[in-house]
This record gives sequence, structure tokens and C-alpha cells, in this order.
Amino acid sequence: MVKRCVNSSCREEFKLLNGGDLYALERRSANTEFFWLCPACACEYELYLDPTGTVSVRDGSVIHRVPPPHPEANLRLISRMMRPRPDTMPSGERASNFVSIDEPFSVAFRMRGGLAS
Repeated sequence: MVKRCVNSSCREEFKLLNGGDLYALERRSANTEFFWLCPACACEYELYLDPTGTVSVRDGSVIHRVPPPHPEANLRLISRMMRPRPDTMPSGERASNFVSIDEPFSVAFRMRGGLAS
């Protein structure tokens, strides 16, 4: 169960699934573990699986090489908060993290990023 932001310098409490980024660490020899970056940290950082199989936080603004697959584990981004594109937002306005319930589920799901594979 996710309780706090995985960033050790933040540790914001997990309250809503629609805020921040949720990752799943799937291992062959253990149950799936979930890791969450709060909205503030998700804008600056991303999670990755280091060569030892440990989930770590790194700067999200730097372009990183895709590491080779780990033989015993897979870290997947399963939910990402919607981020506004700076060039499309009028000055002073903020994008909502929510999608209208009037839209068909499949459209709303794609707009919010869906599930990453």
C-alpha cells in the first residue's frame, strides 16, 4: 500500500490517486509493490530501476538512456497526472487534473495518459 511520496526529501502523504505518478514494481519472486511521486515531485522527478533492482528517484528533466531490462523486475508507470503544456495555457490559467465524466470512458482514459506499458 502506498502511504507517502517515494522522494525521501518530500514524503507528502498519499491522499488521491489522480494526483502524482503511480509506478508498479513487478518482480518474479515477490508481490507487486507500488511507488508514488506526489504532484510536486512528479513535475521534477521520475522513478527508475537501478542495476541492482532498487527503485530510485532521478531528475526528470534530463534525457536518460533507456536501461536494459532487469532480469528479475520491471518498473512500470501505471498512472500519470495530466500536465498542462506551457505553450497552450492562457496566462494565469491552470489545467485540471480531472476529466469530465460526460466524455466516453475510453476518451477520458486516453486523455489522462491511460496505462503505460
